[in-house]
Amino acid sequence: MKKYSTIFVMLLVLTLLPVSLWSGAQPETKSDVVELTVWFGRENFIPDEGFDAFHAKYPNIKVTADVIPLEQALTEGAKAIGAGVGPDILQTDSRRLPPFVEAGMLQPMDSYMEQWKQEDPATYNALSSSAWEHAKHNGKLYGVNIYAGPFNNVYRIDWLEQLGMDVPETWEEVLDVARATRDAGLGYGFVVRGPNSTPWFFAHYMAMGGKFVENVIQLDSPAGIYALNFYQTLVKEDLVSDDVIAWGSGDMRAAFITGRAMMAPIGTNIFPNIQEEMKYGEKWGATPMLPREGYEEDYSYASLGWPFLVTSNCEHPYEASLVLRYLAENDNAMSVARRYQPTTVTTVWNDPAYLAEQPWSGDFEEALNNMTRTPATVFITEVDNIVLDALGEVMENVNADPAEVAKRYQKQLDALGK
Repeated sequence: MKKYSTIFVMLLVLTLLPVSLWSGAQPETKSDVVELTVWFGRENFIPDEGFDAFHAKYPNIKVTADVIPLEQALTEGAKAIGAGVGPDILQTDSRRLPPFVEAGMLQPMDSYMEQWKQEDPATYNALSSSAWEHAKHNGKLYGVNIYAGPFNNVYRIDWLEQLGMDVPETWEEVLDVARATRDAGLGYGFVVRGPNSTPWFFAHYMAMGGKFVENVIQLDSPAGIYALNFYQTLVKEDLVSDDVIAWGSGDMRAAFITGRAMMAPIGTNIFPNIQEEMKYGEKWGATPMLPREGYEEDYSYASLGWPFLVTSNCEHPYEASLVLRYLAENDNAMSVARRYQPTTVTTVWNDPAYLAEQPWSGDFEEALNNMTRTPATVFITEVDNIVLDALGEVMENVNADPAEVAKRYQKQLDALGK
């Protein structure tokens, strides 16, 4: 049965009312203003021109933009939506999407996305598959993901030339280059952050051929054991700083940017910062995450997303979908992508202005079209804590058996939800 829109049903009911009742009705007029609030996860995600052009095009829609850090979106959103004062659109990490849905804080937007496709096909069709994949849970769309960031393998071209080595193409070759870097006294071979955040580890796991069962990582799989062993090897063989256990992403990035490391797993959003210190293609280069030798067919290029989602508080979902369309316009998406996160708007990727500022963009076009969303689960917090405990154990105790550690912590992962 075809689902009628709310407006159509209201009009149908009104036509059946006695004429005498019309005098007391107060229907909306074109002069009524629809007010929408958008919670951005970072100020950097707000387009350079804000919503000026949107307000000019839709004078009856007033958009207010607030910034609620991504890390606080779930807790703050739950409070506000529960109190009936939450935003109409909020932005969050796509790994937090399942808890939002299961808590009833979002509303499906599939029909409105279909309207977008019919009414504005150019903007709709410019979006890559990641735009929808990161905004979906259990087959339903809750908004759109305009920015998705993968982690990549960055490396020093000049150091490789000095060592007479090629750009590594597998993790086995990464370790070979890292060892040669250590032996030559050039710096750290391969820097990572400590056991305090999982996205980087998940990206390695997926590139190494790791799979998920019901969206839960399988630490005791060959890929899981390999990933734990890889991190342990970095510590055991002095390929990374002695202080790595306490390192955050800033320490890892700084080590590479300041010329103290040969390689690092760094997101594309940090590339402009590297470019300020050394020129891409001359002193440094980058590739997508690498495969594990012999397991190329199981490789996945993991990505994180920061989707804009329509909340259950929103009383005007169609107007909210117009805001999503506006944010996905080429110029708005490019204004953010040029200075912050990569976009899923494919027309930006080959824009001359964008390429002039981000010369690596062309090298990543195929990879960006084949990104895989890092799986999410309602138990994401518990999963993260268990994985970090396992990772911390193998990095702090270089004599620990990664297979035994993986088996022990997998039992905790398997027990979730039971």
